[in-house]
Amino acid sequence: MKFQMLLVVALVTVVSLASLRAVPAQGLAGGSTRNPNGPTVSPYLNLLQNNNPDITNYQSLVKPLINQNDALRRQGGAIQQLQQQQYRGGPAGGGTGVHSYFMYYSHYFPQGR
Repeated sequence: MKFQMLLVVALVTVVSLASLRAVPAQGLAGGSTRNPNGPTVSPYLNLLQNNNPDITNYQSLVKPLINQNDALRRQGGAIQQLQQQQYRGGPAGGGTGVHSYFMYYSHYFPQGR
C-alpha cells in the first residue's frame, strides 16, 4: 500500500514537473515599470488606524495618498505625451533644419583659388 502511494506521488510529481515551462516576465509597453492597475492596497484602509485622535485619518492619511496618486497619474500622462512628441520629431514635426557633420570645418576656411 505504501509503495503504491509513493509511486502515485512520484508519478504526479514527474507529470507536474514535465508540464512546467519557462514563462518570460511580462513587461509593460514602452518598458514602463508602473502598475497599470493602480495601487495594490486602497488608501481608505488607513481609515481604520487610530493613531491621532486630534486629526481625522482621512485628512492626515487618506487624502494625501489620493492626491499623490492623482499627481503621479498626471505626470505619467505628461511624460508619455513628451515621449510621443519626441518620437514623432518634436512639436514642430522636425529638427532645427541645420545640417551638421562631425569634424566638418570647411565653412570656417576660405577655399583656395
